[in-house]
Amino acid sequence: MLAHAAPVSIPPFRYTTNDFYVEIDHHRHGRCSSSRLHDLLTHVDPGPAYTKAGKLRVHQPAPHKDETQHFYEAQLRHYGLKPLKSKPAAKNALLAAFNGGKILTVPESILKIERKLAAEYKIKNEVAEKEYRQEKQRQKEAEEKERKKRKREENDLLAEILDEPSSTSARAQKKAKPSKAPKKLNIRELSGAYTIAAPEVSNGWDCNGPLTLKLAPSSTASHLWGSFDFGVFEGKLRSSSSVTPTDNTIEFLWRGCETGEGESTYGPTNVAKFKFLGNGKFSGTMYWDCLGEFKLVGKLDEAASRNKVFQKNVPGWKSNFWSINDSNYERERVGRWGGGYGYGGDDEDEAESNSDTGNSSKDSEEEGSEDEEEELYEATIDL
Repeated sequence: MLAHAAPVSIPPFRYTTNDFYVEIDHHRHGRCSSSRLHDLLTHVDPGPAYTKAGKLRVHQPAPHKDETQHFYEAQLRHYGLKPLKSKPAAKNALLAAFNGGKILTVPESILKIERKLAAEYKIKNEVAEKEYRQEKQRQKEAEEKERKKRKREENDLLAEILDEPSSTSARAQKKAKPSKAPKKLNIRELSGAYTIAAPEVSNGWDCNGPLTLKLAPSSTASHLWGSFDFGVFEGKLRSSSSVTPTDNTIEFLWRGCETGEGESTYGPTNVAKFKFLGNGKFSGTMYWDCLGEFKLVGKLDEAASRNKVFQKNVPGWKSNFWSINDSNYERERVGRWGGGYGYGGDDEDEAESNSDTGNSSKDSEEEGSEDEEEELYEATIDL
């Protein structure tokens, strides 16, 4: 839909997109046809309707609805008459102008103003539409440039981590070096923000930004938690395997939602496996029911991680993770598509029985959105 220029005016008249009107007290009124105006001015209340037997009908005709004072004042202006603020006076003046007939002629002086404003608006609107198309084209080109940039960065990241040639960057091929054998994991060292490359996701959907992942251990370091945004879907992860595996692979369960309609996704098949390679890098797989299992790699974004305490976000991640369950899914389904409620229990037992701190989720976790948690806690540390 094209943009339109602002109205042009010769007070009290204005013109915009085939609409010549008068605005009174923020009420816009075009010119009423003389036939309708005559009907309004000569309307006589017929009174109640009766049956042939002389009884009052149950269903009466809809009552006549007269126009407003500002409507009649506007019509006086449209037909070149002196404007009056009193509704009865305005109606009497308009009826008198009909002079006993049914046609009220628009003065040539008013029609001349209308033609002048229409011509002026046409020129102004053509300029506005041209500028709008140019701006849309600039936006399109900028988005395409950004998309290509993200694709190059994704290919470079794949080449760097998987030691595979990048199809778009010879420079990345020269810089890519085989990773050394990683040392034994310390999950506290995995905390941070990661840039993600997942071609099957970015190629299959229109992702308007980079794919990101944040990781942080729980307060006892017994679980590694995460929050990810992959454009088309997002969610929270919780490690489900030992945090000190011999092959440096950690398995996660994740719960999240599709970002379009917001439909939740969770269950035992929502599994992610990340093999940490050292130097802030990992490769792995992830299962999403809309795509199946797909490959991904990640690299620590040092700039986005510097001086950030991501562990403080874990309570909010936990709260969000445990809130995605059968009970809340049913509530969301009813809200989205309608229908009857199913089981209406809560998720406290699930959260408490799976707590990685040994304390009740009520005592150890604050309810709230991730954005609120991050705004509160993801602050710069004074060094």
